[in-house]
Amino acid sequence: VVDLAGGHGLLAQILLILDREIPGALAVDRRIPENAALLAAELRADWPALAERFGFLERDLEQVPLLPDDLVVSVHACGALTDLVLERAMAAGCRVAVLPCCHDLRSADGGGLQGWLDGALAVDVTRAALLRSRGYRVYTQTIPSDITPKNRLLMAEPL
Repeated sequence: VVDLAGGHGLLAQILLILDREIPGALAVDRRIPENAALLAAELRADWPALAERFGFLERDLEQVPLLPDDLVVSVHACGALTDLVLERAMAAGCRVAVLPCCHDLRSADGGGLQGWLDGALAVDVTRAALLRSRGYRVYTQTIPSDITPKNRLLMAEPL
């Protein structure tokens, strides 16, 4: 698992806790928050196996090598950052799951659908169409809005 724009690394660590068969996970961000290590230590207190399976990498997302077997994930990668995550995953032929947020409607590609759809939804529909056009099987889902109002989950796997 490679959590791009991973911040505190919570998503990557939760995935490891939920699925013990995942060999490892890496949270990548340009700047890892100072308290990320505290969060990781708290999680390791209850799930010590995380120590061997999880790590942080402070680096620009463009510089992270990805392999076709990787699962690329990202939660609330703001605006065009979601597009970068998707582009990186598609370039490497990885499976990908994103929960987008902060749609910049001035610069994002809404696919000309803004006349029919809410702008943010048009952007996410266009992202799904892009994945399909690049040979991905796309899955869409929403999570409960009481968890987050930015609740559209976009998942894809190469065909």
